[in-house]
Amino acid sequence: MNLEHLKTFIAAAKYESFSQAGKMLNLSQPAVSHQISQLETYYNKQLFIRANRKIRLSEAGKILFEHGQQLLALNAKLESLLAEGDRSETIKIGCSNTIGECLISKMIQDLIKWNPDIASHQIQVTIGTSIEITDFLYASDIDVALVEGQAGRYDFISHEFYDDMLVLGVSPQLRVHPENQDPAKLEEMTWLIREPGCAIRQATLDLWKGLNIEPKSVLVYNSNTLIREGVKNGLGVAVFSNLAICPEVQSGQINVSHFKDRDRFRPFYLLRKEKQFKSSLHERVWNFIRSQAGNPKAPC
Repeated sequence: MNLEHLKTFIAAAKYESFSQAGKMLNLSQPAVSHQISQLETYYNKQLFIRANRKIRLSEAGKILFEHGQQLLALNAKLESLLAEGDRSETIKIGCSNTIGECLISKMIQDLIKWNPDIASHQIQVTIGTSIEITDFLYASDIDVALVEGQAGRYDFISHEFYDDMLVLGVSPQLRVHPENQDPAKLEEMTWLIREPGCAIRQATLDLWKGLNIEPKSVLVYNSNTLIREGVKNGLGVAVFSNLAICPEVQSGQINVSHFKDRDRFRPFYLLRKEKQFKSSLHERVWNFIRSQAGNPKAPC
């Protein structure tokens, strides 16, 4: 099989367009069609279903898309290793927002401290929502994922490496202490929550269900920082990771309380695909994270 043809197929599948794939690869649309046709002849399978000037993957195409990405990633890593040696190895780590903002820097610092032969340039970090990060892992755009919840749409190898304490936070400007968790009062307050796809949003929805409340005013933000700033400035109340707001708690800008119904935690998971190329650096990083008896704890 021609790997260049496979690259063209992957691009066409991602963009659902032969013309767009051609633009990205600097190929004409007829050249893209020809390469796809050669792949279909090679496998004796129809890879795309074509209808009304649109394309979508056939069942055979879906199989080639998934495993073809893995093959291209493996080929790229093998070429890199053979060309430059072990110091050329890199690992791409994807982190959900809270982990990326509060944990990953310290974890990488400790990794390099205890493994001085690993250089910082060998580690690449991507931050996004839990769903975005697990999608990246499924597509082999990253090697390992650290997420808030397992994002169970995919069958990954998983290891729980941290229990994150959740707290209720409110600005002192509102003159309402978060320990006062009367359901009627909580329903009257404005809640700041994340957009769909974020684990902290699901934790907030679970809290509402547990307390049997339906807040009358809800503001949706796409950033933990915006929620933190909004609560500091008195806009309303929010569920936070205790890790994420230590400076604000210590400076008195946000008052926090554990939940009265029960302590609420959410697990952080380390994920990887079962069938993927695993370099020696990949294995060392995976085993290092798994071996951590105590990750950085919030001092507040």
